[in-house]
Amino acid sequence: MAPLTAGAETPPAVPTFRSAGAAALFSRGVVIIAGFGNSLLLPLVLNQRGIGQYFLAQLIIAGLATFCQLGFTFSIPSQVTDAVARKDLGRARGLAATILCFSTGLGVIVVVVVVAASPWIVEFLDPADRATWIAALPIIAAIGSLASLTAVIVELLRAVHAVRAAANLAALASIFAAAYAGLVLAIGERATLSGALFAILLGSVGSVTLGLALFWLRSANWPRSAHKPAQATAVLRETLPNLFTTLVLFGLANLDMLILGSLGSMNEVAQYGLALRFSALMVMPLAIANAAAAPLAVHARSTEDIATLYSILARVVFGGAGVAAVLYIGFAAVGYGFIALWNANYQDAYWLTLLLGLGNVLHACGGAAGVLLMIWGDQSRAFMIVVGASAVTIILCLLGYRFGGVFGLAVAAAFGNVSQVTCFVLRARARFDVDPSLPGQWRASFASRGRCNPPVAASSEGRLRR
Repeated sequence: MAPLTAGAETPPAVPTFRSAGAAALFSRGVVIIAGFGNSLLLPLVLNQRGIGQYFLAQLIIAGLATFCQLGFTFSIPSQVTDAVARKDLGRARGLAATILCFSTGLGVIVVVVVVAASPWIVEFLDPADRATWIAALPIIAAIGSLASLTAVIVELLRAVHAVRAAANLAALASIFAAAYAGLVLAIGERATLSGALFAILLGSVGSVTLGLALFWLRSANWPRSAHKPAQATAVLRETLPNLFTTLVLFGLANLDMLILGSLGSMNEVAQYGLALRFSALMVMPLAIANAAAAPLAVHARSTEDIATLYSILARVVFGGAGVAAVLYIGFAAVGYGFIALWNANYQDAYWLTLLLGLGNVLHACGGAAGVLLMIWGDQSRAFMIVVGASAVTIILCLLGYRFGGVFGLAVAAAFGNVSQVTCFVLRARARFDVDPSLPGQWRASFASRGRCNPPVAASSEGRLRR
């Protein structure tokens, strides 16, 4: 590793893993509560076909947001946090401005293209749905571009250790859709797809406005000159592998919904979409831990603080896997009765959740393996793993749906999920001599018991520093 760059600037204070985790827990907690409330309220004010359309709209929004992010949510920790750790705040400021310009520009292009192509797109849809989608597509495009910008700003705030500001921003947009559903239910009206999407759009506009203000307040006094100036071409070149990886990851994560949207009915989409919402809760603790850990892991590696790094990895996997297992057992115990009381038309979602949730629990046992590959410069191999896992999962999902319907599809999707994270763990062990998985950290905790430092071999330290 290169030595720290000397400079007169005082970098932002590095938060502890506990404070970063608490901030991430707050934001994800609000998102979970709002999303869960939205999933419970919307089926009461929107028919099952409308729910299917809503989940498909969410899928399109997520896809557009992933594309417009350009992979920056993974390259921001490796670039901006590294610059902060080296006390080069001018470079951190320049990188942030470049990243925001790239994401904003691509978002504007996407909105223009979708609006212009909307009349042509709806020609391929059922005539009964054309009016709904011609009104919804421009709103969907705007939400997707704003959601990508919000995600980039949140990661920038985390990268400069403004964890509380990042947490507040991440929590804001998720509240509006649930508030809309609650308002419609309270006044006894029926919801519409466009109405729900417009509520999300309002939240997205507010999130971007607040986020830009928060980041400006954080970095306004930073120097404009950099020890190592940021080059736009270099920023783009480093993030492109992350873009390809995140796009394939998105496709793999939503492959089952894409198959259902193409081959199944809107009722199946509604059932499966609800199961995805429930099962996603089980992997959310890992997402919270990884969000807090990513910039801290980069900082620890940049400053060669190996003991802190291993402590972070252990907390991520023990917390993520442990809470995921508790949530799975809890849903298995009470989920069926809850769904039966809430809306008996969605009882199949219980069994689908058990299948998908088991895959997510096993995924959580992989810890931060995938994140480490993305933020420590092994993006190309991560991309290869994702492509290979995607090819296998596509075949399995098609076969699963052909012979087992939505339940066969869920089994195949869960298997693909576990296979991918297993490959991530194996690659992290081979590339960095670090095993972030539950078994690996369990063995490391026993090996280091009674010692002052974690069991890191000399060759392992050398790989971590490269």
